[in-house]
Amino acid sequence: MNLATSLATTPPEDDVRDVLRAMDADVQASLALTRAALHTLAALSPALWRAADLALEEEAENAQRRAAPQQMIDIVLQARLRLQQAPEEARKAMVLEQALVDAADALRAVAA
Repeated sequence: MNLATSLATTPPEDDVRDVLRAMDADVQASLALTRAALHTLAALSPALWRAADLALEEEAENAQRRAAPQQMIDIVLQARLRLQQAPEEARKAMVLEQALVDAADALRAVAA
């Protein structure tokens, strides 16, 4: 069977399903890569972790304001929840980093 015969005998709804499956696969791959990037950023620095967390919070709020589909909002909130469940060591590092920033700010204030 050649392509022309195949296309002529394939119901249009099968074509639509195939296109939707391909689009879903692309979206799922994009989401997986984004989650991996967020976790990588979170592991690199507590400041990056905070920035990613705040960005996800902002995106969820924007989506709700735009009355985006609930599934989209749920995906963003789920990504934020996963990010917030970072290992305890990352949280300790974040606290230590903030203490160092506060100490540096205090030193600048004393020097001024």
